Amino acid sequence: MEGTPITVNPSEVKAVLENIEGVINVHDLHIWTITSGLDSLSCHLLIKDLEDDQRILQQAIQLIAERFKIQHTTIQIETAVISHEVMKI
Repeated sequence: MEGTPITVNPSEVKAVLENIEGVINVHDLHIWTITSGLDSLSCHLLIKDLEDDQRILQQAIQLIAERFKIQHTTIQIETAVISHEVMKI
């Protein structure tokens, strides 16, 4: 059954990602265990308009892998002009 791994604090993940230079905020953050030993993460990163989106993406992927041992990530980069509506629960 899929669920958030007990070893990962979503608030800490969000703080780490929001600490990347150029990131304004993190939303639609989801972290779950697909199967034993395989954790996954998806989120949206809103970045400043003139930032290097590929630098930020690579830094985010690397930080998630190093700090939280999550190798399977899907991250959507957004700017003020190109954004996805925040998920409504």
